[in-house]
Amino acid sequence: MSPRVSDDPAARARPVRRRSSTRAELVRAAEALFDETGSASASVEAIVARAGFTRGAFYSNFATTDELFFAVYEAQEAVVVERLEDGFRAALDATDQQSVDAIVAGVLGGLPPEGKWYAIRSVLLSRARHEPELRALLRTHTDAFHAALEPLLVESVTAQGRRLTVAPDVFTRAVVAAHVGAVSQTVLYDDAATIRVAAVRGALLGLSEPTH
Repeated sequence: MSPRVSDDPAARARPVRRRSSTRAELVRAAEALFDETGSASASVEAIVARAGFTRGAFYSNFATTDELFFAVYEAQEAVVVERLEDGFRAALDATDQQSVDAIVAGVLGGLPPEGKWYAIRSVLLSRARHEPELRALLRTHTDAFHAALEPLLVESVTAQGRRLTVAPDVFTRAVVAAHVGAVSQTVLYDDAATIRVAAVRGALLGLSEPTH
């Protein structure tokens, strides 16, 4: 006699995998719509139509479209953290003598040059002004992102004979802020890459000094 579904581990896992797949498809659909429109105001109908699901599938995974777009932001954030770690290691490993240029390369190799991640974040920040729960959630994620970047920055700066002139968390936020400000100009200017390098380099040098 064949086993009951409840007794079959593989059968029990299938609904979980299906739900995970549905959630991932909804996130991809929302991201695609954001790419096309630059807005996080897509309707549930537009999202499920793009993903090929029903409204029921949407509400089985997300309570609101805001929650879905936050999932888009989370997915982007995870990619950025991974790229930062790889970018720092690659830049420093490829340099015989560590320098500020190597640290700049590590930052630029990890933080995305395209505006999508920042655009989604800007939309969420705008809504967070009036939604305390979203504000708290964004703060938690931002703190976690900075916590992942901070040791990479501090280690790199220390390794090439410099020390911070401000607290490590302030230093990290300043470097990210310099980069975000430069990325915001990509829509207006063609030399965005040059601006990114100058902004990050300025933050690194301005907030650290040689140890001797």
